Amino acid sequence: MVADSDPHELAQAGLSQIEEAILRLLDANPQGLRNVDIARALGLSFEFSGKYKNHITHGTLGSLESRGLVSRDEDSKLFFSRNGDAPGIEAAQTGLANIESAILNLLSDNPAGLKNVEIANRLGLTSEFRGSYRNYLTYTVLMRLQNQRKVRQDSGTKLFALLDNGVV
Repeated sequence: MVADSDPHELAQAGLSQIEEAILRLLDANPQGLRNVDIARALGLSFEFSGKYKNHITHGTLGSLESRGLVSRDEDSKLFFSRNGDAPGIEAAQTGLANIESAILNLLSDNPAGLKNVEIANRLGLTSEFRGSYRNYLTYTVLMRLQNQRKVRQDSGTKLFALLDNGVV
């Protein structure tokens, strides 16, 4: 966790880095890539509940698509970029680390816990995919942090909080 970092600014920097990494990867693959391939190539595919989830890239691609920075072929499910650069795996990993730090900092400031939607709103990371808010980005990062035993979710209230055992 990065001390004295504004969680919102850190999350926004992380999101920008992930977007940049996706655009670079798509630029390096003009034939197009599916969401699953993008997530795996950037190390952003995570397993929880026994299945691989690619929500970080899915939500980010939806945002990039809505802003006209990528396009998607409905038949092939391939995404295409409109830039021209090299792959950015390191940028994606740095962005993920920044978003994780932002979430941990925010939860540290809110010991009673927060719901995923509150975290997404406070960090400016709400994600809309085809007209529906899903907040996949923050949820997937929270599941990753839960698997790393850094956060817990109360099954009744659905609040996420830092673990009490001082791991973080």
